[in-house]
Amino acid sequence: MTSSARSHMVRSVFCLLLLAGCATSPPVRYHTLAHPGGDAATTGSDAARVLVQILPVGVPEGVTRENIVLKDPGGRITVLQTDRWLAPVADDLKQLVADALWRSVRAADTYDAPVPEDATALPRYRLALRVERFDAIPGQSAVVAGSWTLRSLTDGAVHICRWAGTQPLAGPDPGAAVAALAAASQRLVGRIGDSLREALNGGADVCGATSSAGVAQ
Repeated sequence: MTSSARSHMVRSVFCLLLLAGCATSPPVRYHTLAHPGGDAATTGSDAARVLVQILPVGVPEGVTRENIVLKDPGGRITVLQTDRWLAPVADDLKQLVADALWRSVRAADTYDAPVPEDATALPRYRLALRVERFDAIPGQSAVVAGSWTLRSLTDGAVHICRWAGTQPLAGPDPGAAVAALAAASQRLVGRIGDSLREALNGGADVCGATSSAGVAQ
């Protein structure tokens, strides 16, 4: 066999090995905080009773990447290469908030479609949410904590609330971590919906029990 033929054979074998390696690469799995199939409570048609400007949600820097990030009990970080968020976590959380406010008081998000002050008699609010913790520890629990400011654009009243809670993980896999983070996030946005309802009802303590931590069993 000539040196040229041997060189050609080596290149061919190398290419085949490279293709085989690509063919056996694990598939990328995409995850979302939303419930599969959507929420039946948000379907159908109805008139808005409240208008809320939901500002873009602030999240920790480590959550801005598309890869899912896990923490171990010692605080070390693992960035998963084959488990990723389908959409930015901040966008998912903003949609969860919008859905929760609609379920709670039929509040419509007007951030992308502002309504002039003199165009409606509906109550108007501005909501700013900052998520401070969004962690999942395999084998233990997920922790979600957030603070939000609810400002009435009608009379200027301002309410500043905070909620933090943990959600046990059902297993050690990334899917269990995502499910726990999603469940804790749903509880957070549910509290935000409660605070808006209390504000509309003229409650003395709009934040109420939202300032205390919650643990799901």
